[in-house]
Amino acid sequence: MAVDHSNSLHNYKFEVPEIIFGRGMLSQVGPCARRLGGKKIFLVSDKGLFHSGWVDLAMRSLLDAGLEFIYFDGITPNPKDHEVDAGVMEYLRHGADVIVGLGGGSSMDAAKAIAILVSNGGKIRDFEGPDRIIRPLPPLVLCPTTCGTGSDVSQFAIISDTEHMRKICIMSRCVAPDISLTDPDTLSTLPDEFVGTTATDALSHAMEAFFSIASTTLTDVHAIKALRLLTGSLAAAVHEHKPEDMENLARASLHAGMAFSNSMLGIVHALAHPIGGLYDANHGSINAILLPEVIRYDIPVVTEKLEELAWGLGHRSNGNISAASEKVQESLDSLLEASGAPRSLRSIGVQRKDLPELARQALKDVCIATSPREADEEDLLNILERAY
Repeated sequence: MAVDHSNSLHNYKFEVPEIIFGRGMLSQVGPCARRLGGKKIFLVSDKGLFHSGWVDLAMRSLLDAGLEFIYFDGITPNPKDHEVDAGVMEYLRHGADVIVGLGGGSSMDAAKAIAILVSNGGKIRDFEGPDRIIRPLPPLVLCPTTCGTGSDVSQFAIISDTEHMRKICIMSRCVAPDISLTDPDTLSTLPDEFVGTTATDALSHAMEAFFSIASTTLTDVHAIKALRLLTGSLAAAVHEHKPEDMENLARASLHAGMAFSNSMLGIVHALAHPIGGLYDANHGSINAILLPEVIRYDIPVVTEKLEELAWGLGHRSNGNISAASEKVQESLDSLLEASGAPRSLRSIGVQRKDLPELARQALKDVCIATSPREADEEDLLNILERAY
């Protein structure tokens, strides 16, 4: 069924945090936290990032700003509910105030979840879905060190429910930070494999935001800008690590994050969340595998947007929708190939016997609501089978 986007182009809101972007700007995290009223900062990161030197830089900035801090690094990829609980206990035990999340999506989403629970109590699964948060959160400063998550500007937090082996998706304006601070220099220590997989996360954010039934002229602008940056710099960033290309990936992540935070996503993420919850797999890798099949599924109902999307990917189709469709799919495949991301579900350990249950869980995910093309369980299972 085709979806009419006309109403969404006129009535909308667009929310973003204060955004600070630039090389060397991580040194400003202390003044940012102090400006939010911080005196005892709760710094959330992970053990892997500590060895890169960026945690030390953030700590020095906090100290130079005259602030105390508590360092919490008990976060793993795909942050777990019990890790969040441990962070809450430390925050409350030390009487912290402002929370700083430094790292990839895992550290930033964990920082958001800790903020939710220290002010609202309960368990993190209590806040699954849209607008379940009642009380205001502590001030948040989020500093991404990867080039894809968009968590530093988004109204989403994704946490693994370890009891049920699934991911829960929390959506609320409350979890968008007060300040998003991006220092592209932090990408210089990102392991090679994560440059490509996090960039494909930004790619999926941009494409799903662009096709979302909640997309608007503002979200489209940011989605297309992200795609143009990725088209120009993804391959060079993965293979050559030039600073200007790495900076463009950071910009792409920021633009894609602003887009999807305000338009939501679609089937890629609805399917990726249960896969990540069950297998604890890399989120960017899952998106890279699913994205081509979902785009092929969506294309018949988004023909009015294909020409602009093709332009964002570096092509002019001169009104030829068939040509635009072909160029979009070719460009997508080229970008994914350049990223080095895996291309099949079996390659990341997904078992075929689990596909029906994954399709059923995806139907409950909040991201399915803004898919441009309706899908039932059979449709989702077919997408998984083709991606297998």
